[in-house]
Amino acid sequence: MKLLSLFVTLLGVYVCSADYSPLSYVDRQCGEDLSNLWLDVVAVVDNSQGMTDDGLNNVAANILTVFSNGTRIGSNTFEPRTTRLGLVTYNNVATQRADLNQYKSIGDAYNGVFDALSTTVDTTESYLATGLTLAENMLLEQSANSTRAHYKRVVIVYASEYKGDGELDPLPVASRLKLNDVYIITVAYEQSGDDGLLKGLSQIASPGFSFSNDDHQSGNLVGKIQSSLLQSNCFCPSDWIQYRTSYSDPASYRYGVCIQPVNINSNWLAAKISCGRRWNVSSLATEFNQAKHDFILSAVKKANGFAPPYKYQIGLNYVSGSWVWDQPAGRQQVPLQKPFMWLSNNPQSASDQSAAMNMQSGQGTGWMSIATMVGSANYVCETYSCDTDNYCDAQFFKTK
Repeated sequence: MKLLSLFVTLLGVYVCSADYSPLSYVDRQCGEDLSNLWLDVVAVVDNSQGMTDDGLNNVAANILTVFSNGTRIGSNTFEPRTTRLGLVTYNNVATQRADLNQYKSIGDAYNGVFDALSTTVDTTESYLATGLTLAENMLLEQSANSTRAHYKRVVIVYASEYKGDGELDPLPVASRLKLNDVYIITVAYEQSGDDGLLKGLSQIASPGFSFSNDDHQSGNLVGKIQSSLLQSNCFCPSDWIQYRTSYSDPASYRYGVCIQPVNINSNWLAAKISCGRRWNVSSLATEFNQAKHDFILSAVKKANGFAPPYKYQIGLNYVSGSWVWDQPAGRQQVPLQKPFMWLSNNPQSASDQSAAMNMQSGQGTGWMSIATMVGSANYVCETYSCDTDNYCDAQFFKTK
């Protein structure tokens, strides 16, 4: 199987590494297999006196426990779903302890991380900006400009203090990292009387990725960081929109589904074929529930080439006596279970009205039956996200 995967990769074809769940009437979730993480991660650790030797020991244990659920550490020619781990320590200056290619296995990481985080240095100065800047340079030189440029990048910060202004202000560096599509996870190791650390680090972190050492005490810190890594590893191509629980809140829970409004007038059958060829596992969009319908409508309203009254084709179609949802090639179509969005006098019983589109009317925006090869409208496509269950090959990004 590994040789086949390599062969397909060399041909520049999408590699799908997952066995998907049986047919169900729910939207696909992001992959949750920690053994299949494929990320480039830099841990940035405060080793000033404020962290304390015990704190550093806890950080080392936390880092290694996070990646000890079968995650493949290092690069692997035959298995692309690997995670590289780099390590930076900082105080008043930053030091690279391990570049992204140093640790070849979790065993290497155990020895290297504990050795690098054995004791604090003899200074109380702690400037996170130095550590973030070094991590930024490492990711730029060793990840973004490499054969792993399509991998998501993550920085995990462990800090005992938040301070700095001017050139030592960490916020501009963090903003730059996030602007360049780097996720930041922060863990606050608060000192007595320092109530501002968690608040400061929450500005540094990506939305929802700010935690405290108190979570370690309760046993939840490892799980929260792992969940953040899985969410970081669940993403859509740049011209697709990831379906989430709230369109207006980018930090809301994300599904393993991407959508794309297409402003090309086509009949339904042409739209179906077009969607099926736009990405790796793609089709016309499904609307299993009101939330999905509302999300797609919000995306359409923001898309170029769509204007009120909105109308756009979706994947609902009439096949062999029942309404079903279009699915990617080779996958069984999903029977309609909740016909909640039909407009009045729809669906039509006419034999040629065997597909559906969303139409804005005085009743709101709902489904209207249409012919598959007559008339035209814009349409909305859907595909699986790239995640731990669904590896997306670099060559496929280049061809789309």
